[in-house]
Amino acid sequence: MPVNWMRVRVSPNDHEWIREIAEVVRAGGVIVYPTDTVYGIGGDPFNVATVRRVLEIKRRGERQMPVLVSGEDKARLVVEVDATALSLMETFWPGALTIVLKKRTEVPSELTLGGGKLGVRMPNHELALRIIEACGGVLIGTSANISGNPPARSVEELDSRVEGSADVVVDGGEATLGVASTVVEVGPPEEDRPAKVIAPNVRVLREGAIGADVIRAKLLERHGG
Repeated sequence: MPVNWMRVRVSPNDHEWIREIAEVVRAGGVIVYPTDTVYGIGGDPFNVATVRRVLEIKRRGERQMPVLVSGEDKARLVVEVDATALSLMETFWPGALTIVLKKRTEVPSELTLGGGKLGVRMPNHELALRIIEACGGVLIGTSANISGNPPARSVEELDSRVEGSADVVVDGGEATLGVASTVVEVGPPEEDRPAKVIAPNVRVLREGAIGADVIRAKLLERHGG
């Protein structure tokens, strides 16, 4: 498969292009694609070689990569979903909330850099969801940038090193939000890191498009206390 196979403008109704993009992913390829927050680098999260390749593109040696899913049922392919996580999914998905949960044993340890937890999110973006579903419902969803640099909100903002390393660059227009998702961890913390506790066993690790107070209020509304 040639590197930087193509840059293609795709709409949610371009079924043939979406099918071909999914075939690239299934064959172990790496794509750049739009989401509601920022552009992402995608690939098969169960393919160790692909995971390693994405890490090399990102120059990312210390941080785990999230997985984007097409629904709560697909999230269960990669993480263990408890009642609190399900409540967050039902409230904020599709949307800009990444939920960090215990990963399933089938998920390669390379994806989480040996850690036991994995972030998952269902984006609120029709084209992204159709690509993810065509790929089997799960797709690596790390931001399309070199680690430490600003994420791209459009193909025009892509770092040439990222674009040049991908097999397909999907141009779906500018990302709707243009800011990263909020990240919450559910369950016992895996490591000692800065976090804002907003409910029992729920911590905000990174505040992004959704405010911590909004998440707290919704949890209280659903569960009381």
